[in-house]
Amino acid sequence: MGMEFAVTFRGDHVHVKLHAGVKIDPDLPTDYWGMLRKACEQHDTRRVLVEGVAPRSELGPAEIVEAGKRTATVPNLWLAFHLENHTPNEQSELYETVAASKGVRVKFFDNADAALKWLRTNSPK
Repeated sequence: MGMEFAVTFRGDHVHVKLHAGVKIDPDLPTDYWGMLRKACEQHDTRRVLVEGVAPRSELGPAEIVEAGKRTATVPNLWLAFHLENHTPNEQSELYETVAASKGVRVKFFDNADAALKWLRTNSPK
């Protein structure tokens, strides 16, 4: 399995590009959150924009809760998602709620401009 995502710094936020056809893999979260934390620390930001095609995978409630908890790997994170083919649903709401309980702000958007505006307006850096 190759890289399923690319992480870059874009001046005031970390940008994550999910590659097309990404599937949720149990080993991916460890690599993903470690790389994301390192990028945030290196660039002294907690703003992250994730873009790409929504992963093709249905997760159960327990997996969504675990995924939401993993967001706390990056303390005080502000995480905006702009995913093609994603319609907000109970899963994304549960993810947002669990992440918020761990001190992470997560929100899903239908366009990148709105996502960046939310990050820049609300997150401290």
